[in-house]
Formats: sequence, structure tokens, C-alpha cells
Amino acid sequence: MSTRKVSVTIDDIDLSWLRRRAKHVHGGNLSAAFSEAARTLRKQEALRAFLEKEGVPRLGPEDLASIQDEWKRGPRRAKKRPAA
Repeated sequence: MSTRKVSVTIDDIDLSWLRRRAKHVHGGNLSAAFSEAARTLRKQEALRAFLEKEGVPRLGPEDLASIQDEWKRGPRRAKKRPAA
């Protein structure tokens, strides 16, 4: 895989966050954090295109809020059955 050196302009808050991400996930390699972000965005675009092609309807704000509430509650635990 070939690479290129580029210059980018990014706001201070996003740069700080990317530097922290690079430190914790990529051993301080800021380029790796940028590459990770680009790969993630490419995957999201591909998923969005696939869902549109397959005719999957978009979720509305209420649907998304409901899903997020369910995630916050965590996994459901099976009820324990009394020992026979």
C-alpha cells in the first residue's frame, strides 16, 4: 500500500481527540488515527449505499432513541428457574 504525505487543517478539539486516540490505540501514531477514521467513514458510506440499494428504510429519531434506550439497559437476563 502506498502512502502520501498531506497537509490538513483541523480544529483544536478534533485534533486533541485524535491525538488522544492515537496515543491510546496506535502507540502515538497520529497518521494511523487519521487512517482509521478514513476507513471507518468508507465503511459507513458502503453500508449506507448497501442499505439504500436493498431498500431498507431509514430509522426516524424516535426509532433511534428507542434503540439507544434499549442499549443503555443492557442485555436481558434470563429468569432463573428453580432447581427441580
